[in-house]
Amino acid sequence: MFSKSVRFGLLIVGLLITAALAYRAVDDEASLGRAYREDATHARAASQALEALFDLRASLHAYVAPGQGVVFWSRRAEGAIDTLREQLAALDAAVTPHGRSMAEALDAADQLAAAERRIREHARRGEALLAGDVLFTEVRDLLAGAVSQVQQARNTLDASHDARISALRREQAMLAAAAVLTWVVIALLLVIPPAAVPEKKPEQWRQELAATIKKTIPKEPLQIPAPVPPPAPVVQIVSMGPTVPIKAVTEVGEICGDLSTLSDVGALSGALGRAAAVLDANGMIVWLASNDGGSLAPVASHGFDQKLVSRIGRIARDSANLTAAAYRDNVPRVSEATADAPAALAVALCGPTGTVGVLSVELKPNVPADEGRVALATIFAAQLATLAAPLPSAPSQPAPSQPAPPHAAPAKSAAV
Repeated sequence: MFSKSVRFGLLIVGLLITAALAYRAVDDEASLGRAYREDATHARAASQALEALFDLRASLHAYVAPGQGVVFWSRRAEGAIDTLREQLAALDAAVTPHGRSMAEALDAADQLAAAERRIREHARRGEALLAGDVLFTEVRDLLAGAVSQVQQARNTLDASHDARISALRREQAMLAAAAVLTWVVIALLLVIPPAAVPEKKPEQWRQELAATIKKTIPKEPLQIPAPVPPPAPVVQIVSMGPTVPIKAVTEVGEICGDLSTLSDVGALSGALGRAAAVLDANGMIVWLASNDGGSLAPVASHGFDQKLVSRIGRIARDSANLTAAAYRDNVPRVSEATADAPAALAVALCGPTGTVGVLSVELKPNVPADEGRVALATIFAAQLATLAAPLPSAPSQPAPSQPAPPHAAPAKSAAV
């Protein structure tokens, strides 16, 4: 029904909602733990308060019982009163948020402490009747009121605890239901197929198509404008540098035409000069391979001192330079301009039997060896390849001189 991105989005939304609900459920579980611990603390405080009240009553009754030590029971009564005050204070802090107070029980504890001192004093003097009168009238009512307040506080805390536990349990159930409902909705959205589109009868869509065509056909005949002749083609060779104008293309065609009619090396040097002007080059050298393909020798050049070319001489096939690399790989090689040398390029001469030579070009300063100039050099190299023929192999020993072919230079001529 939905695309993959929508389905993936629904799954992500479902996971996020589930994570949020799970976080809330875990937080509720922690609240439940705190509620149980607080309820246990309050129940312990109430139990200890009741125990202190009952212990105080037994200690006071021992004052009037014959044969009991006043000192022992007085210490026990004081300890019971201290414990009672401490637990009543804890209960008061717990029931205050619920609108109740243990102030009356705390006042009763103070009154019980005063009554205990009077009973103890009567017991020391041997006034059992006076001690019993205080014990069975004033102390009895104070103890009964304190016990009643402690039990009410405990009931209030129990009711609050039960309500809090019920609320947390309900919230956890709602969270679980929300998680289930979320995934049910996502499953329905992902599983339910789209509503089927009713198919139209052939007669119905034919009538609709005819009505649409009738609306689109104009009432008046269309006026077809006269055809506009296409513009004259503009021939451009685009490179990373400036655009080569049509004049340069014309010049390239004339140079290639002249190269096809050459009959000696002297005429080749002139054609190279014109090609160098088109390429913005300082100089060019045509290299031809020996019969065994192991070396290259310069046969024609332009722009270089002939003495320099002679000193270079033959170069081996495996030499580490631009010319040898272009010959070995049969791929144009380019050397970018540096601070000390201009840009250069070398293009292989390819014949029917393979690579027969190389055309190497040294460009003028600030002239890039871009794709346009490499393309022009490739055109010149293709034309020069039709004139090339392999040179004899470089002799390992001095050999009798032989006349060189009209297109080749002597074996000791130089190269770049």
